[in-house]
Amino acid sequence: MLKIANHSHYHKQASRRLLEQLGDYALAADLLLTIEDQELEFCSDIDRQHTCFRHSFSSSRLQQRARQKNQALLKACNSKKRDIQSVLDLTAGWGKDSFILASHGQQLTMLEQNPLLHACLDYLLQVAQADSRDDVFQHLQLLRSNSLDYLQRAEGLCADCLYLDPMFPAHKSTARPGKDLQILQLLTTNLDIDELFRLALLKAGKRVVVKRPLHAPAINDNKPDLVYREKSIRFDVYLTPH
Repeated sequence: MLKIANHSHYHKQASRRLLEQLGDYALAADLLLTIEDQELEFCSDIDRQHTCFRHSFSSSRLQQRARQKNQALLKACNSKKRDIQSVLDLTAGWGKDSFILASHGQQLTMLEQNPLLHACLDYLLQVAQADSRDDVFQHLQLLRSNSLDYLQRAEGLCADCLYLDPMFPAHKSTARPGKDLQILQLLTTNLDIDELFRLALLKAGKRVVVKRPLHAPAINDNKPDLVYREKSIRFDVYLTPH
């Protein structure tokens, strides 16, 4: 069951719109969504543990991360030689990776099919645009769409780079994923990633990038053309001949 607490004072129009969008949203698990002026908080009991996650595009932690120039995400989704200007994020989620890419000048289109995630992401983008003079938000477009349907309907190529960040498979380790991922797993399920990947290779102008756990097998056992690694994750890059 979804419960909502609205504490927004300065963005009443945006918060009312969010409430209207989620008025009839049905959720099997219990989740408390708290609306603040610049952030949203999600709280739920997951595996007998009370878990809360706050999200905002104005958070200092996300802003600091977005300013880092040498991260693997940027290397994977950009290439001066290939002049990659546009990126289609097929699995937007919280929109963090798209925000980072847009902070470095690329044009991002984010797809999110889950109505709660889409409505929350839309709210956070609205309030960030209203409160910030940073032109990064002019590089971000959010669409509510199933990614498979979107690619199937699209005529021609969709973007220079298509980006996939599928839900990571369960690991034998007892370590819990981050709170943001625990809440995300509560709200959504993976698409048919194998089929999505196949279509992405046909619709990407220059490359497809897939985010994977560091030691996980390549998606569909397809060997990537390039790999950029971090401590616990990697980005597999598949160059497309279009």
